[in-house]
Amino acid sequence: MPKVSDAYRQAKRDEIVAAVFRVIARRGLRTMTMADIIDESGLSAGSVYSHFTTKHEIIGLVAARAIGERAEQLRAESQERPRSPRETVHWWLSGLENDPLPYGAALQIWGEAASDPDIRSIVEARMTAIEDAFAVAAERWLVASGNDPAPARDTARAMLTFCQGYIVRAAVLGQQDLTSSITAIELLTPS
Repeated sequence: MPKVSDAYRQAKRDEIVAAVFRVIARRGLRTMTMADIIDESGLSAGSVYSHFTTKHEIIGLVAARAIGERAEQLRAESQERPRSPRETVHWWLSGLENDPLPYGAALQIWGEAASDPDIRSIVEARMTAIEDAFAVAAERWLVASGNDPAPARDTARAMLTFCQGYIVRAAVLGQQDLTSSITAIELLTPS
């Protein structure tokens, strides 16, 4: 029997993840089943189950891929050129707008985390990864601008909170004006 290449295996996993996005957009996360994923992907049950045994595994991969790659990129880029927290938030959210994971899917995953301990652990791990990347970026910016880096963690938490609010708003109300939303942050901070 011929050996399957890593590239082929990854392509199949990507097909399955794309099918998950479509199912979530159409039916929602709570009612999504492995049968829905199999039907949507057009792959055999054996093929899908050879990659993922539960929908929690798929959600974990989706979250890790969507967040992990961007967090690593942010860490690397902030080392080259420190960005202000505002620039970092803009960079992060504008990248998410081009991501295949729709805001509605992220919001549904967060909602499920409130009652499903397995999904909660996935979400907690991803939120921690984002906050850590934001803290690294904030600390580098604070140091580069001659400020005390001590508030970097609190700054990162505020950045993440803003991002989550923006994602909720976009998921519920439709596309938002990212630039004006970020510019409005200045209204909350007295000079």
